[in-house]
Amino acid sequence: MNCNVVFILFSTLLYSPIFCEDYYELFGISRDATSKEIRKAFKKLALRLHPDKNKDDPKAHDTFTRINKAYEVLKDDELRKKYDLYGEEGLKDNHFSNQYQSWNYFNEEFGLYDEDPEIITLSYSDFQMSVEGSEDIWFINYYSPFCSHCHDLAPTWREVARDLEGVVRFGAVNCQEDWGLCQRQGIRSYPSLVLYPTQHLYHGSRTTSALVKFILDEIDAKVHDLNQDDFDHETSSTELPWLIEFCDPHADCLNPESRIKLSAVLDNLVHIGVFDCSKNERICHDLDHVGEIVYFKAGEIKSGKGAVIHSLDTKEIIDNVLKLTSGPEDVDTTKFKKTLARLANGDEKGWLLLFEKGVLDNLEVKKLPAVLTDIRIGYVDCKKSSEICNEYHVRKYPVAALFKKAGFEWHYGRFTAHDIALFAKESVSSNVHALGPEDFPSSVTSPSRPFFVDFFAPWCPPCMRLLPEYRKAARSFVGKPVGFGTVDCTVHSQLCHQYNIRSYPTTILYNNSQPHQFIGHHNALDIIEFVENTLKPSVVQLSPETFESLVHNKKIGETWLVDFYAPWCGPCQELLPDWNKLAKRMEGETFLGSVDCVAHRNLCANQGIRSYPTIRLYSHTSRGGWDFVVHQGWRDVDSLHMWAYNYLPSIVSEVNSKNFFTDVLASEDAWVVDFYAPWCGPCMRFAPKYEQLAKMLKGKVRAAKVNCEQDYGLCSEANIHSYPTVRLYLGSTRQGMTQSINGDLQLNSQVPEELYNTIINAVKEDKGESLDSGERAGVSDNIDRGTGDDRDGTGGDRDGTGDEQGHGGREEDFLHEEEEFIHHDEELFGFEPDPRQTPVHDEF
Repeated sequence: MNCNVVFILFSTLLYSPIFCEDYYELFGISRDATSKEIRKAFKKLALRLHPDKNKDDPKAHDTFTRINKAYEVLKDDELRKKYDLYGEEGLKDNHFSNQYQSWNYFNEEFGLYDEDPEIITLSYSDFQMSVEGSEDIWFINYYSPFCSHCHDLAPTWREVARDLEGVVRFGAVNCQEDWGLCQRQGIRSYPSLVLYPTQHLYHGSRTTSALVKFILDEIDAKVHDLNQDDFDHETSSTELPWLIEFCDPHADCLNPESRIKLSAVLDNLVHIGVFDCSKNERICHDLDHVGEIVYFKAGEIKSGKGAVIHSLDTKEIIDNVLKLTSGPEDVDTTKFKKTLARLANGDEKGWLLLFEKGVLDNLEVKKLPAVLTDIRIGYVDCKKSSEICNEYHVRKYPVAALFKKAGFEWHYGRFTAHDIALFAKESVSSNVHALGPEDFPSSVTSPSRPFFVDFFAPWCPPCMRLLPEYRKAARSFVGKPVGFGTVDCTVHSQLCHQYNIRSYPTTILYNNSQPHQFIGHHNALDIIEFVENTLKPSVVQLSPETFESLVHNKKIGETWLVDFYAPWCGPCQELLPDWNKLAKRMEGETFLGSVDCVAHRNLCANQGIRSYPTIRLYSHTSRGGWDFVVHQGWRDVDSLHMWAYNYLPSIVSEVNSKNFFTDVLASEDAWVVDFYAPWCGPCMRFAPKYEQLAKMLKGKVRAAKVNCEQDYGLCSEANIHSYPTVRLYLGSTRQGMTQSINGDLQLNSQVPEELYNTIINAVKEDKGESLDSGERAGVSDNIDRGTGDDRDGTGGDRDGTGDEQGHGGREEDFLHEEEEFIHHDEELFGFEPDPRQTPVHDEF
């Protein structure tokens, strides 16, 4: 009896970890594990626990289903995000299959290139972060594990990757695992070999020599062909060392292929030069090097100064160059503390510290001093200085961090000289710092200053794309009382849970201890606008009391735009950045407010709000808040501006065929006239800008508009061929005379400031006032002349003495730089446009 009990307990202990363990613990990996680490851990478990190998175990199927589900979750960015935030509770709405591949599949086909360090197996997120938008050259093999040709190619692919290691980056994509990525890249057959960033699909022979030749022909590697005439000048005009082959044709020399490889691998570390001693014997004898490969330090190409490398093997040459090239400074605990003190005092700009366990003999590290000349570079051996690494939560190696005056920031990209240098230059000029539990709540959520925090995970592609924009935005607030920080939720998971972080990235501005979550596009401009709008709001947050006093009891002449929203509403969140932009754009013309219908449920119910967001305009023509218009249509800032403009008071005169001749042509005042059609999209976009122009010109030049759909005859007589067309009429030269209906100037801009300068300068010139050269240029840049010189109605030139000009000038259609198309019915179809017909290219 006791034996049976013991057996039951033992069985429970044996199997319960498989069903209760955290997925990361189950795989024996950290929470910031890479796709490759996840895949290798899964394969190891699959080979050991697969039912095909455990046929006597009745629970083998359930056990393997469990680890298969864990793999499906951790390899998928969205599922992994849910699991990280909510555990298995967050996966309830997802359905997982109980089917899986055979043991042979995992043994022979799964992770085909995972054991090859020269080849990176790319998941979709890896591809987004490393390949898309990168200037690095990648050669990627898209394959299927069930494709026999793919398996036939594998040994050759490995050989090419080893031969060209460091020349280009080699990748592999398993289209069975990441079929979405392969579909997006247009992969139609396996294997498909594609060179990036040119996306050149390789069609040649799949032999090692053919593939190597293809790559070397495609890369841009500089090998200096040195000669006696320019040897001194060329070798002394750089700060990099030189690796020079003094080639003796009677002995062995490097072949051109090897030279290209060396140049590509050692780029930014040394210059590669070739000197033919049979043609330039004097220099070879002066330097005492014939038939040798010699490494010279910068500025020391002299006899007896070089180090001879006794090998023609490219890998051995590279190893020798690395040994001869100095690396970063060693930083122990004592030096580290002194460095922090100097940074805190402002004695140094920044330090790039590299962390590794043991020796850091890395080609990319050796390249860093050449690309980071104004930042000191150090190296911390975490075996010898473990207290530093423990204090700063170093969990993966190698890793880089930029230490600066008030903190530090980790580099989360690839460990290449180019990526690390780009990060260091961005970080040293921004005030972004890495944050941990010790910074909360004292430094971050205290009311002493606003603090903007980015909560993220390093494996999340949108997080990695946001970081450079976040740093760029932070640079705009250097010297201002706004803090910027980042929290790595894979390292500080408890902190992220404590602050209720539900997705990555989540960016929150803490202002007076109140959190304001950023909703908008992940670019620096939107982040800057969000911070500025939060600290100095353009939109009034309305409560029942302020709604009553400001909106419900508003005066005649006041216009209010109010957004009724719910915080949980997705379209409401999408509207928020555009609503703030609209408030800034319409400042001085109208008031904008927002009502949180969750916080003020009764107010919204009393106002009859039935959906979110609901946007109302309370017109300037009425007193109180009962007369309003509800917005129906697109909710981007331009569409909202066009809609609101129609309900604002206007100082633009609406003229027609009855009063155009008396009010405009016979007037001695200068007029600017907008000829438009109400169905024309560009006209509607220009209308608010034209209103702004009219206000700028108030008291100087009068503004009018003509509806060419209603007054087609007038527009036809004025030779209007496209909409909108803006013309300037400088005024009749004498009383009782009229101007030409074609006006004096046709204006080729839709920017109010440019139009204003052109119009004012033209008026000054007409009155005989002197213009400087800049003003004259401003007139000529934005106008078409020759639309009609008959200023006094006599059919002649300006003083009535010249010959009749009529419409002899060049007619140019007004093309706005933002238009995708314009209405040119006459040009396209050979007849005058009839406004009574439906436009062929109606935007609406």
